[in-house]
Amino acid sequence: MELIAPILLILGGILAISNLIVAKRPDAQEMINKLVPFQGAIGIALLVFGVLRLFSAIRVLEMLGRAPLFAATIFTVVGASILLGLLFGMPLIVKLIPGESSAEQKAAELSAKISGFQIIIGLAGIVASLVWLLFYFGIINPM
Repeated sequence: MELIAPILLILGGILAISNLIVAKRPDAQEMINKLVPFQGAIGIALLVFGVLRLFSAIRVLEMLGRAPLFAATIFTVVGASILLGLLFGMPLIVKLIPGESSAEQKAAELSAKISGFQIIIGLAGIVASLVWLLFYFGIINPM
């Protein structure tokens, strides 16, 4: 369970920076196209994990002075998960809401605001997830 969130964030980060990846390596388009059908599901899962982690990340605030890299990593993972979750999962969530509502319009506005920062959020999410995995496997000591 602990490994699912960073792996999902790495996948979401890859989707977020897909234009950048394809510009550098056009042959990567085929692999990215395999992820695109799961974009909505990845987004919803990121949003759920991000919100759940947000509550546990508040406890990390006390570690800010003792382990600033660990605290920054946790908050970056949480923030990137929530933002990418909103960006990729919101269209699917809106489709699941029955009836006509203003939620679809608000979701489109929110996605437009976030999409301007998509590459930065994706890169931050990938880096933070990789650092978190280094902490998890004991390669880097959080203290």
